[in-house]
Amino acid sequence: MACYDRSDLTRRQLVGRSIGFGLTVYASKLLTADALLESAQAQAAAAGDAPVLVSVFLPGGCDLLSALPPVEQLGLLNDLRATLPPGDVPGLPGETRLGMHPAFTDGINGGVAGLFAAGKIGFLPGIDYAPPDLSHFHSRHFWERGMVTEEAGAGWLGRWLDRHGSGENPLQGLTMSSNLSPVLATAGAPVAALNDPDDAALQFGGTWGMGADKAAEAWTRLAALPRHGAGPQAAGHIAGLTQSVGTLLAPYKSDPKKGIDPLASSVAYPTGSDFAKRLSSLAGLIAQPLGIRVATINAPGDYDTHDNQTADLTKALAELSRSLSAFQADLEARGVADRVLTFVWSEFGRRPQSNRSAGTDHGAGGIAWVQGTRAASGILSDFPDLGALDREDNLAVTVDFRRVYASLLEQWLGTDAAEILPDAAAAGRLQVVR
Repeated sequence: MACYDRSDLTRRQLVGRSIGFGLTVYASKLLTADALLESAQAQAAAAGDAPVLVSVFLPGGCDLLSALPPVEQLGLLNDLRATLPPGDVPGLPGETRLGMHPAFTDGINGGVAGLFAAGKIGFLPGIDYAPPDLSHFHSRHFWERGMVTEEAGAGWLGRWLDRHGSGENPLQGLTMSSNLSPVLATAGAPVAALNDPDDAALQFGGTWGMGADKAAEAWTRLAALPRHGAGPQAAGHIAGLTQSVGTLLAPYKSDPKKGIDPLASSVAYPTGSDFAKRLSSLAGLIAQPLGIRVATINAPGDYDTHDNQTADLTKALAELSRSLSAFQADLEARGVADRVLTFVWSEFGRRPQSNRSAGTDHGAGGIAWVQGTRAASGILSDFPDLGALDREDNLAVTVDFRRVYASLLEQWLGTDAAEILPDAAAAGRLQVVR
């Protein structure tokens, strides 16, 4: 575990690489190790059946027009994309206006297409902000913060945790990765980044046997020592948090030699996919009394399809469809699906015109969707008109991402969006939950 102090603006690293890599804890409040564990357990128990929001990021800018081709404008689309083979366009179940990418049929129960047909997905075509900034760095930062500003600061869900989360349970905000998602960056509430539940324990590199035992004993003493001054207090607090999280997760570690896996799923996830493996772990953790409220995970694949788009996007969407459909089936099998909503997003879309490299360049009007048994289903926003492009010949933005965030905050997390989003009053709302 690597641990960082988030109690000041520099977020100074306190304990370096000597503690392994399985879990990263970010925190600022000061409690003893025993008090932290007791409080974290109490907070997790209090969370009970509280709703959970899972954010899935598609890095690079996913192409709306390939994901959900407009059937009524296929002729114009094919003219605009002369360097891309038209390919087959299966119909989107129950929709006459739109088709879908064939890869969306991959997976359990028909993949993403099957989830849409079952009323468990609400697509948000044309999502973006206007005027669009087609920089990966800028656009992703805006989405992560929940506001169109270049200023650094807490993420939109991190700010929600600062106001409505626990001061003691880092698992309330969980990134399924070794690095914290900026979406969950907080000003003070503890959050965590987790590679694998099996790695979430004190691990001291270069030590074993008696040396490892002595190092663990020293860490325990550090967490229990009385502390005076900001530096020692923060260091002791981080030690306590790290210890408490390892203790909380210890009952859920697998033991392959004994054939024990407390988080094992009855659903068959895709093999050979780290993304699917992390989703499986996340589903298992959500089903436990750990107090998870918001979680983030990045999807694999090349969505920045400047070239070779047909092959690269097909591969990425197929893995996404297989993994997300398994995740949904798993949540349902575990009996927790009604309290989990998944939000899938990308930082922008692609241009309507193809380029000379059989790809598409950065454009506006992307794609997002809500997924779950309580997600509003269907097409939730207007589809951009290929005959009414903006001044830069990009798709028009039909729904601002801040409008979707405000709706998620109020309809799913039960929070006045104005507490979290500076532009909430002007953003408007749309129905994303039923």
